[in-house]
Amino acid sequence: MRELHNDFIERWAKFMKENPDKWKKIHTEFIDAQFEKANNVIKELSKTKQGREKIIKVYNIKNINGYKDLLSS
Repeated sequence: MRELHNDFIERWAKFMKENPDKWKKIHTEFIDAQFEKANNVIKELSKTKQGREKIIKVYNIKNINGYKDLLSS
């Protein structure tokens, strides 16, 4: 498994060196998609009491009043 990861990193580094004008757009789209997916998961979780409790626990939120979307509806 680690070899596959290392191979991927080497291929990506080579792609970046050979395509200095292309890789940034691809990378930005990938990162933006990751944030969008994470935000969608949090949005869906926050619709239920159990989901809000999980979010509070995972993010170790101490000041719940600072997160109005997580307060019980």
